[in-house]
Amino acid sequence: MQTRRKTENDSSARASRAAWYTYAFGNTSVQYAIPYYLTPYIVTDLGVPALAFGLASAASSWAIGLSGPFIGVNADEKHRRRHWFIFATLVAAILLAALGFLPHTGTLAVVGVLFAAMLANYFFQLSGLVSNASMLRAAGDTNVVSVSSLGMGLSFIGGVFGIGVIQLFISGRVISGMNGRGFALAPAAIVFLLFALPSIFARRLWQNQEEPATSSGATPEGPVYRRMLALWRESSQEHRAGWFLAGYFALNSAVMGLTLYLILHIQAVTSLTGMRLWAVLLGVVLSSAAGAGTVALIRPSNRLVRRIILVVLALWALNAFAFSLVTAVPLVVVCSCLHGLFSGALVPAVRGAFAQMFRPDYQALAFGLFGVVQRVSQGLGAALSPLAGSAAGGQHTTAAGIAAMGILALIGIPLFAKWRLSSNETTGLQPSEASVAAGKDLR
Repeated sequence: MQTRRKTENDSSARASRAAWYTYAFGNTSVQYAIPYYLTPYIVTDLGVPALAFGLASAASSWAIGLSGPFIGVNADEKHRRRHWFIFATLVAAILLAALGFLPHTGTLAVVGVLFAAMLANYFFQLSGLVSNASMLRAAGDTNVVSVSSLGMGLSFIGGVFGIGVIQLFISGRVISGMNGRGFALAPAAIVFLLFALPSIFARRLWQNQEEPATSSGATPEGPVYRRMLALWRESSQEHRAGWFLAGYFALNSAVMGLTLYLILHIQAVTSLTGMRLWAVLLGVVLSSAAGAGTVALIRPSNRLVRRIILVVLALWALNAFAFSLVTAVPLVVVCSCLHGLFSGALVPAVRGAFAQMFRPDYQALAFGLFGVVQRVSQGLGAALSPLAGSAAGGQHTTAAGIAAMGILALIGIPLFAKWRLSSNETTGLQPSEASVAAGKDLR
């Protein structure tokens, strides 16, 4: 009887993990569609000023950054993660699919398209936030960083798959008359929704109403902001989470700053265009998947995760400096792929490590706070890179921006060095929590 129950538990855990991986694979179709199709559609085809579009995008990201922690507390304490996930996923998919069909003649119509796009972006990011909050439950008793890394690796491959589906649809060969960048978000939204369905129905990923409100430590009391502050102090005292987030701020600023201007730099120093440029970008994506996959295969302990972050971040910074200096096409390609390799290893390792700093039953709050740092740091990277380039001037504009990102990465190393995590092998849920999650599903 116990053997049978254990087999059922293992099967349920694998199914839940597969559902989480499936969402990670599918949601990148939208992530890639936004910069490659939505941005040129709104700015170029509809004529929205780039500054207005940038401000609207920033407002959307800031909105999820500011509201994420409060939604997270509600989802955690009221056991509503699954409800928020379903709501955010459906709203995002509907709005994204409708963008190409909305009226776009006249100023008010264009403003309506822009508003719908930013609202879709908000709910898409909220869906990802809640999915990240279920990562510990997806991991179960396996290595969290390994699960995070494999999910990230699959997301890179899923992005390539999504771009292929989009290109097929907007060519007009699938549905007559459905061509052009305006319709690119419709197939992306369909892929996103289809690959989110397994997570919606994988109940093991979500809290059960029978579970206690908190399974690790006393329940914080007082108004919501006081409860958030108490939980933050708990994480800060035990793991020095503030230093960790400061390091992540520097890391994410550097990675996003270089990634945003990667194409411009390659074009500036090599004059590559068309399929040759796309081939380089494909190499970057596949290298990123390889970096994430390597960390997943290692299944690092907490001590090794810390070493991976410190060493790989230093390598990323050195590669950024080299990238800013080389001009020969083969060397530019190598540096581009090394950027993808190191970034692919760093980002999911950081995400998996951060998940272990907060209580398992407050993961939505944790990733709400994580999202605040993520959104603000993205803005810094996007602004600092061109500012550094403008200061350099002449032919060194993009190279100076790349070098500035390397300096930011170096700043992150001593910040990460102050972070601490238990040296014991930490997996997903603690045994008592894992048994609760599994037992409820077998009823």
